[in-house]
Amino acid sequence: MDTKEMLKTLCVVDGNSGYEKAAAELSKEILSAYGKTYIDNLGNVICEVAPKKNGRHVMLDAHLDQIALIVINIEENGFLRTYPCGGIDRRGIFGTKVRVLGKGGEYIGIVCSVPPHIKDSNDKNPERDEIFIDIGFNKEEAEKKVRLGDRVMLCGKYSEIGNGYVTGPALDDRAGCVTILEALEILKDKELPCGLSAVFSTREETGGQGAAVAAFSVAPTEAIEIDVSFGKTPDTANVHSEMKKGPMIGFSPILDNDLCRKLIELAQKNDIPYQVEAMGGTSTGTNADEISVAGAGVKTGLVSIPQQYMHSIIEKVSVDDVKNVGRLLAAFVMEGGKE
Repeated sequence: MDTKEMLKTLCVVDGNSGYEKAAAELSKEILSAYGKTYIDNLGNVICEVAPKKNGRHVMLDAHLDQIALIVINIEENGFLRTYPCGGIDRRGIFGTKVRVLGKGGEYIGIVCSVPPHIKDSNDKNPERDEIFIDIGFNKEEAEKKVRLGDRVMLCGKYSEIGNGYVTGPALDDRAGCVTILEALEILKDKELPCGLSAVFSTREETGGQGAAVAAFSVAPTEAIEIDVSFGKTPDTANVHSEMKKGPMIGFSPILDNDLCRKLIELAQKNDIPYQVEAMGGTSTGTNADEISVAGAGVKTGLVSIPQQYMHSIIEKVSVDDVKNVGRLLAAFVMEGGKE
C-alpha cells in the first residue's frame, strides 16, 4: 500500500458528520481486503479481522467524518444561512469557495466576506449562525436547488508539500484511518494472538456517537483510538509535539495507564519514535472518551498523529508519522495481544 496514495484516496471523498455515506462505502471496499466488513446502523464501517482469542479482543478506531457546514435557512436574498457541522475555524473560511451538495446536484458557492476596506476594525468573529453562502441565485431559484439540511463542503485540495508532508481537507481523521490500514497490511497473513476489529467510525466531530455504538457492538477488551493532535507551529507557544517526531502516546484520567505505558514500551522495543501527550480534565476530546465507557467498560489507549492547521482546509501531516503510528498499532496487536 502506498501511503500517500491512500491518504489522497480517502481525503478527496465527502463525509461530513451524519453524512458519511460516500466515505463509508469507499472504506468498506478498502477494508474488505482484511476481513468481513459491514456498515452498521450509524454508518460505522466495521471490519472483523479476527475473532476473540485467548480472552482478548482489540479494537482499532479512527473517525471517518470531516468538518463541514449545514444549511439552516435560505434568506430572502437567496443567500444560504449555515451552521458549522463540526468545529470549523470560522476565522479562515470567509471569502473561500465551497461546494453545496444540493438536491439538484453540486453547486459552487462563496462564503460571504466583508472587504477589509469597509469593515469596522472592531468587528468580532461572526457567530456560528452568521455564516452565509452566496451561490448566485435568488431565493426562488435557490429553493429549487438547495434544501434545509444540505451539506456545504469546504474546498481544499490534497497536495504533497515540502519534504514528506501532505496537506488538504479531512486529514482529521482520514490520516488516522490510513494508520489502521498500515497496521492491517503489516499484520496480513500473520497468526494473531488476539481478536481484532478495525473501525472507521462516524460522527466524532459532533459527539462521538458512532464510536460509542461500534464499541458496544464489537465489545472489545482493549481499544486504541487513533486521532490527530496539535503539532507545533511558530505561533503555538503551548504546543510541544513536533512533526516527524513520531506518534503521540496519550495519558489522561480517561485512558488506561497500563495500556499507555505498554505502548511506550513497544515503541522503544521496536525503534519507533514517539512523543508523550499528557492531558488533564475529564475528556480527551476524542472517541476514546466514548469507547472507554461502552458496555462493561473498555481499557482504552490513545495514539495521535501530530497535525498542523487542524480543522482547516490545509491540514498537514507527515507521511512518516502516519507510517510509524501504523507500526506501533501492529506491534500492540502482535506483542501486547499475547499478554
